[in-house]
Amino acid sequence: MERLSDFIRKIALVEIGAISVVNKKVEEFVRKLEEEGKIAEKEGTKLLADLKKTFENQKKEVEEKIEEIIKKMNLATKDDVKRLEKEIEELKDEICKLKGDK
Repeated sequence: MERLSDFIRKIALVEIGAISVVNKKVEEFVRKLEEEGKIAEKEGTKLLADLKKTFENQKKEVEEKIEEIIKKMNLATKDDVKRLEKEIEELKDEICKLKGDK
């Protein structure tokens, strides 16, 4: 099951990567418009700041959606697995003590 959650996270990373590529292309386009004098530098700077804010919001939304999906699937987290592994080791030790092996 952990592999499925990793796969879902990778999908999220692909989506975030795509958003990042679009962000970069738009930034290049805005800079080109500035160079050609089609928009003022101040306007371009504001546009890019707005774009960066939008990008960060989209990234956060994607991450939240992925976490929500994983929660709904009721998958064990890495912390859950580590906690259970620790409990198993403690139980093994307890069994050995009760058997007199230790």
